[in-house]
Amino acid sequence: MRIIIIGGNHAGIAAALRIREEYPEDEVIVFEKKDEITFVSQTIPLFLMGHQDIHSQANYATPPEIIAQGVDLRIQTEVISINAQKKSLIFQDILKRREEEITYDRLIMATGSYPNLPPTGGKLNETLFLLKERKDAEAIEKFISEANNAIVIGGGLVGVEIARILAQRQLKVTLIESNPRILANYLDYQAALEVEQQLEEEGIQLLLDTRVESYHTIEKKVWSRPNIEAVTSSKMKVRADGVFVSIGFRPNSFLLAGQVKTGDRGAILVDKYMYTTNDSILAVGDCSTTYMDLTRENIYNPHASDAFRQGLIAAINVHEKKQEIATTTGTYKFNMDGFTIAKTGITLKQAKMFGYDAEEVHYQNRYLEREGRFVHESIKKYSPTEWQNNKYYSSIYLIYEKNTLKILGLQVLGTVDISQYVNTVSLAIQMSVTVPEFEFTDFFFEHGYKNPLGFNKILASLVRNKERERGYYDKKETSNEVE
Repeated sequence: MRIIIIGGNHAGIAAALRIREEYPEDEVIVFEKKDEITFVSQTIPLFLMGHQDIHSQANYATPPEIIAQGVDLRIQTEVISINAQKKSLIFQDILKRREEEITYDRLIMATGSYPNLPPTGGKLNETLFLLKERKDAEAIEKFISEANNAIVIGGGLVGVEIARILAQRQLKVTLIESNPRILANYLDYQAALEVEQQLEEEGIQLLLDTRVESYHTIEKKVWSRPNIEAVTSSKMKVRADGVFVSIGFRPNSFLLAGQVKTGDRGAILVDKYMYTTNDSILAVGDCSTTYMDLTRENIYNPHASDAFRQGLIAAINVHEKKQEIATTTGTYKFNMDGFTIAKTGITLKQAKMFGYDAEEVHYQNRYLEREGRFVHESIKKYSPTEWQNNKYYSSIYLIYEKNTLKILGLQVLGTVDISQYVNTVSLAIQMSVTVPEFEFTDFFFEHGYKNPLGFNKILASLVRNKERERGYYDKKETSNEVE
């Protein structure tokens, strides 16, 4: 069987290597239009903070390594068109400018996504910056060395992260977000407020519930950088040396337009085996939908972790449908050098929007005061206020369904890296675990906290007290007596 994969990043390479393992007799061809594969865009913030080399530590595989495993990898090769009915496609060698046609038995789309861009007069990688590719990182590093101030449009994970990095690199930063709160897709109101306070303490100006309606370049003298001026929905004019755009991504699904069904935001609609509505075509990663049990629908969730999972599942099912993919729980983590944010599941606002009778409990746990205790160097360097004022803490928000006490989501943040909690709760959500069941799970002892019980027991106690107040346990006891 000839299997063609379009796209040589996370999902595509994961699929190719797993096919070699599952079906060694198959011919596997991967087309990638860039001259590299497996670039990890999450390396960009680490590079800008001086923690990682963008040139030697941003790729986990090279073309020769993949070719050595029996994959026919063709870099700098672009697919021009697909004929799903004929099971063929036309591709072009970018260097030789030569087009060819090839047929396939199975096609796996792993074409990824592209950044949303508002209408702009800015010049890309001069006054307008994205955070997607290696060339973006190099342009941003050059910009930081020359600039004094910046505008960040978009208060999602990437926007918040780059705003903080720019501020730490001594730029004056204005972050503009169209929602009333930052991180609206990830955190509920109070958790988002904690992050906002952290950003403001670091000198970042927040313009919330504000849209950028237009921006244009203002040319300066020949020896100076051009400025860019943004005009907001409140008619405020904000001028900076550059604008960073981080307002989400769109699926690269154009090659199959009109040939398969699409779903949320134009992503290629797939089933739980990663098949599209054409039984010879699968789709994985940022170009496809993913199913979330909690919301009971296919959603668009561009996410590296899901891309790997989907690539592997597609490979297993490429001959026949054998294994369903487990539900996505939307698990994210990012570390802002001394301040960690992580989440899994859905927020309280999202839970109510999808019809759950949901509730939230919150607990903040601080480390004990004692002389000479160890603190990570990143906290001493970037968060001196927190260290001096004993703000070495973790803040946890649990969302659950009232009637069943089923766990729906978890949000954690603070100056302690407790992001492993969300991986644990992600599995709990996938297995439909309830708060009482979760309470007595055996976790390692976390010493040094003011409350040493462990986050699962602390949160379960808060849920129990809240539900006792509204009579949940009284109803349960009455129900048991009737039985």
